[in-house]
Amino acid sequence: MLSIKGIYKDLKEFYSSCKAQDFAFYMLCAYLVFSYMRPQVIYPSLNFLPWIQLSILLGLALLFFKGNIRFQLIHFVMILFFLVILASSYQSKYPDISFHHLSAYYIWIIEVIFFTSCVRSLKQYHLLMVLFFLILFKMSLFGAKTWIERGFGFRDWGIAGPDGFFANSGEFSLLMAMLVVMGLTFILGHKKTNKLYFLLPITATMTVMGASSRGGQLALVAGLLIVAIVIGKLRLKNIILVFVSAFLIINLMPEEQKMRFSSAGEDSTSESRLTYWNAGLDMMQKNKLLGIGYYGFPEEFYNHYSHLVVTKDTYLSNRREVAHNTFIQIGSTLGYLGLICYLWLIYLCFSLNRKTRKILASNSKTHITSWPYRYTIGLDAALIAYLMGSLFMSVAFYPYIYLMLMMSQSLKNCIEAEFPLKPNKLPLPYK
Repeated sequence: MLSIKGIYKDLKEFYSSCKAQDFAFYMLCAYLVFSYMRPQVIYPSLNFLPWIQLSILLGLALLFFKGNIRFQLIHFVMILFFLVILASSYQSKYPDISFHHLSAYYIWIIEVIFFTSCVRSLKQYHLLMVLFFLILFKMSLFGAKTWIERGFGFRDWGIAGPDGFFANSGEFSLLMAMLVVMGLTFILGHKKTNKLYFLLPITATMTVMGASSRGGQLALVAGLLIVAIVIGKLRLKNIILVFVSAFLIINLMPEEQKMRFSSAGEDSTSESRLTYWNAGLDMMQKNKLLGIGYYGFPEEFYNHYSHLVVTKDTYLSNRREVAHNTFIQIGSTLGYLGLICYLWLIYLCFSLNRKTRKILASNSKTHITSWPYRYTIGLDAALIAYLMGSLFMSVAFYPYIYLMLMMSQSLKNCIEAEFPLKPNKLPLPYK
């Protein structure tokens, strides 16, 4: 079905369903809008209140008075991770820097507790995902439009996202790569859906291609492969579709971007990143338990390793660089204790999605082609895309992993409430 009227009907139904929700749900919607769409930045006249913090605090207050705050394993692990961050900050070589950035993490604990406590039904979860995709569609549409206006050309600076976490081209492209697989599986999970909705993954893919980030593009490929293998089950038509898509993407890719891939490992960017990685591994080996200190990598690298960077650019040689690898970022600044906690959070995302599939597969009222089942596969694929991209970016305290925790835990909570696990289990086609 391809119809503008169909979209209008869906939006009308979406609005009607939202009207029936409670105040906490509205505050969660406001949180998503102000965190990702950021109208308070686009229109400075709106920026007279801390809207993100206000929406969270008001929503949490209502949940608290109603006794709806839920404390679960992911919250415990996040708090444990925070205790490691605190310990690392106290013994940090650069305590002023470490304590200055504490809010970069503990705010995620509050946001995850808020999100997972607020979503109490599958209907609410579905509405929030629709809103989330609408918000990110606006961002992907901007990216696709920018790339088209360039004539599908290459720019060193790629495509900048909205001010905040995604202002950098690399981080923006990683978000769009994750959006492609989440949006695709969400749409495919609905049998009768308007074909115009496929504009979401299409424009997000175009944004990734125009952003000129090799990490983001590799993340997109990794995520799409998981979706093609698991949902497509390697059928001939799906294999052909993957190859045709890959052929089109490669041919649309600017020559400069193709050259960047062909020179990977030998160009100045690759060589400098290898230097950062080696320095980070050395920091981790010298400070095994708690690292050099939370957020201490840039200062430590500048003070003790910057002489290893071979470049004629004085700006690059003098600036304080990040690790350009999330796991090295964690290991070097928070030691093995921090790395274990971070890997535990990643494991919990996969584990939660698998448990959700197990509940759905065991219940005769549901089917493995339902949208929640397929969406868990999309969440897994998005997490794999994140892991691929994080090998080239320092994004441990960016929204990605915490967004995955919110979505995976909330979906499991909703499925558990509506579809009790039954002993007569059906086989899982995908574990």
